[in-house]
Amino acid sequence: MHRFLTLACTAGLLALLIACGGDDTAQTSDQAAPSASESSRPIPGKVRDVGPEPVPTLTMETLDGASIDLAARNGELLLVNFWATWCAPCREEIPDLKGLHTDLENLTVIGVALDRKGREVVEPFAQKLDINYPIVVDEAGTVEAEFGPIPGLPTTILVTPDGQITKRVVGIFPTEEMRPTLKKMLSDEA
Repeated sequence: MHRFLTLACTAGLLALLIACGGDDTAQTSDQAAPSASESSRPIPGKVRDVGPEPVPTLTMETLDGASIDLAARNGELLLVNFWATWCAPCREEIPDLKGLHTDLENLTVIGVALDRKGREVVEPFAQKLDINYPIVVDEAGTVEAEFGPIPGLPTTILVTPDGQITKRVVGIFPTEEMRPTLKKMLSDEA
């Protein structure tokens, strides 16, 4: 019985460390399992190269009433981050995304909240965390559908300054790992 409880607790802990849903969030066979000292830190998402494919022709409305026309944002590097207020890994990555949005000129983080309760839960949450980047509430799943299947939360999609989707991250965005890549992408466009 003791062995069963130990296994159940270990499985529960691992489930908490993995992003909210989606098959792509599980560790692949070439990744080592986290050690006991690493288990308190969230598992960063894996950066996957995709496309390139054009960003959807889409205009989104932010919480503050502004419009974001994705096709008209040439010259800016975009991180489109799909998240929800109830998703623990999503909440974990918000401070890092705020830092990127502030630190890197010509990089814009766009948060797309998939909360079905909509603005009533997203707006107070964004205010409480003092989120400094634009937030779009995608209650109906329209934005999610345009970007293709979102296999789990958080998912971040990188859109190059010339409007091409080139990378996807399912799980917590690996900010420090990606910072040099983002800086290079921004300097290549200068």
